[in-house]
Amino acid sequence: MKKTLLLWLWLLPLGLGAQSTLMRRATQAMQELDYQTAIQQFLLVLEKEDNAEAKANLAECYRKINDTENAELWYGQLVRLPYPKPVYKLYYGMMLQANSKCNLAINWFKQYEKEAPDDARAKNLAAACDREQELRNKNQDVYQVFPLPINSAYDDFGPSILGNQLVFASDRDLGKPVKRTSMWTGNPFSDLYSAPLKSDQPGALEAAVVDGFSPDINTEFNEAAACVSPDGQQLFFTRNNYLEGNTSRSDEGLVKLNLFTARRNERGGWSDISRLPFNTPDFNTAHPCLSPDGKRLYFSSNRPGGFGGMDLYYCDWQNGGWGNALNLGPTINTEGNEIFPFVDGNGRLYFAGNGHLGLGGLDLFYSTPKGDKDWNVPVNLGAPVNSNRDDFGIWFGGDLTWGFFTSNREGGAGRDDIYAFSRNASTLEIYVFDTQTNKPISGATVLNSLTGFSITTSADGIAAFDMRQEECADFSTAKKGYEMSLANGCAGRENGQTSRVEIGLNKVSNYSVQGIVFDMRDGFPALGARVILSNDCGKTASQPIITGPDGRFRFKLDKNCCYTLRAESEGFIAGVAEGICTKNSSSNTTNRVNLNLEPYRDREGFIVDIPERSTQTAGPRYNLQTGLYENADGSLASFELGEGLSVREGVLYDNGAPSKPEESAWERSQDGYLVKLYYDLNGIEPNDASMPELWKLLKTLHQNPDMQVEIGSHTDARGSDDYNLELSQQRAEAVVSWLVKQGITFNRLLPKGYGETRLVNRCGNGVDCDENLHQLNRRTEFRVIRKKTGN
Repeated sequence: MKKTLLLWLWLLPLGLGAQSTLMRRATQAMQELDYQTAIQQFLLVLEKEDNAEAKANLAECYRKINDTENAELWYGQLVRLPYPKPVYKLYYGMMLQANSKCNLAINWFKQYEKEAPDDARAKNLAAACDREQELRNKNQDVYQVFPLPINSAYDDFGPSILGNQLVFASDRDLGKPVKRTSMWTGNPFSDLYSAPLKSDQPGALEAAVVDGFSPDINTEFNEAAACVSPDGQQLFFTRNNYLEGNTSRSDEGLVKLNLFTARRNERGGWSDISRLPFNTPDFNTAHPCLSPDGKRLYFSSNRPGGFGGMDLYYCDWQNGGWGNALNLGPTINTEGNEIFPFVDGNGRLYFAGNGHLGLGGLDLFYSTPKGDKDWNVPVNLGAPVNSNRDDFGIWFGGDLTWGFFTSNREGGAGRDDIYAFSRNASTLEIYVFDTQTNKPISGATVLNSLTGFSITTSADGIAAFDMRQEECADFSTAKKGYEMSLANGCAGRENGQTSRVEIGLNKVSNYSVQGIVFDMRDGFPALGARVILSNDCGKTASQPIITGPDGRFRFKLDKNCCYTLRAESEGFIAGVAEGICTKNSSSNTTNRVNLNLEPYRDREGFIVDIPERSTQTAGPRYNLQTGLYENADGSLASFELGEGLSVREGVLYDNGAPSKPEESAWERSQDGYLVKLYYDLNGIEPNDASMPELWKLLKTLHQNPDMQVEIGSHTDARGSDDYNLELSQQRAEAVVSWLVKQGITFNRLLPKGYGETRLVNRCGNGVDCDENLHQLNRRTEFRVIRKKTGN
């Protein structure tokens, strides 16, 4: 026994020492970017023990080589450890999103956002999951995508167009005499290749064959991502830091990526290869792209002083040389990676990144310039160009209606593949200006109602949207200190055509009306309602407002005017408020008016399709009787709606001030909305006490000229069934006759007598009931049966 114990004690440090050695080897391989070796070593460690550090490094290795499924597996274990690092939650969410599991990813993004509020990636990615379907649908008709026949089983990436050639990088093995293998991917090092393009068919290849781009450029190290000067005489390309047989290594002993340039010689080849002056051995500099005039060079780099991983930079050609590298700033660059820039002939910057609102992995974005050195908020190109995998390296051809990009999406020939695309779109420029000075307004937010995307106006007051040909949309425009404005605009009919819409903004006045539009399906703020303000003083009507998720609207009012507010939305009875006046007002005031949208109803529910909107289908709802928000169990609700709206103990607060829906104009009944009419015994015409209800019904019909309604009349159960059916029909026809005399077109009205067939209580034939119960059955209702064009 003692001998066995001593043997076990002797073997224990030996096992621990071997384990420690294996861990050190794995970690060293990872530091040297030899991820393939590191993965195998870390797996061996984990076969012997449950090692949290090995799991973290293994997850990172899989993430680096873009194996999202295995990365998801290991990050999923890390986030469930006690006190996991916050970034594990971000990466786990990113892997879930890349693997088409946005519904699961969004929870981890939100957890990371709470723990790292200064990192915008989680907020953007969570928003992308909320808008995933929108991103997948927004450009389906604008871009068509086709895989190229020259793709291999390896990585083919970074396309660019040099003259009549498609130039790209690939790590395919064409039998080079000297072979080097990337420790990162396990594949051969990449070279530049070329394939001729058809002159008469944009984006098409002459044949499905490729050649090495140039023996002057390709080496046994990595070459990739090239561009050429406008005159075709100077080449810029990416290569490991290798020149004239010598490599330069970083302090970690790695050969980083650098940018090189070469001159075309008399043989048509390339010579005078040199490094660009802003390279150093200690960080990566890659992915060059020249501005159309050749005077500004854009590239990506992970040099110190950036905002995250790889950032986008530029430098200018000045006094016969390239100047200092300047970061494009936080509007473009994030805590993630921004790579592979491209600038088109209109100055629009395209790039790939994983820190903005995207579908997963790297997505392609564009941004428009805001002055000389600043940029507007990037816009996601959406599907089909973007997917939930990596999409990057876009490059446009001549007239910007075609080009190429890279993706590792499912269904490709290899890992990264090159895709051709055609772009069938027109550009609509929204020009925003101050109505008093007629000068352009920069920094205004313009929202496209079709896509939900917003763009900030540039220094010249312009926000440019790519749209389908002849497509129209409402554009709401806002800036602090100005009233929101709305205008409709349509794209041109020609591919690549640029059209323009001008929107004038009025500065905020001292008189105003503001409020919230409520969706009375549940009493929550209404998204997408159209709010219209009209006046009686001959003033130019304000542009309508489309409400956002908070349901709010606000209009400037002129002096000595009276106004009418109208909120409308598909599937709802319009909400209208009249008599909002500034006449004889001696002080500046803000009128507060809320508007209700009542849904069309019948006994089967809503009879008009209502567009998808943010509405609470479960959970708290507004109680019409109590005027409070209640949980499903009847208790008073408390929750946050955002944008300054919150509910506390059943009361809605708008930036601290109590608010609630207006009292409903109509009482909901069993078969529609109740019209409280009264009849003398066996009488057909409503008596005088009914007139206020009839005038209210007439007003509702005038306010909703597109509604066709059924006027349904009901009796109690006393009397014969046949008599009651005939009496109710006559009463319904009498109401219709009165409405027609007041100017309502007959074909908008359908009289229907139900007799005693739809009682609302137990008081049927032979049942003894009080008079008040019988009165509940004697009722007239209206319900919307369809929409009708015209009055």
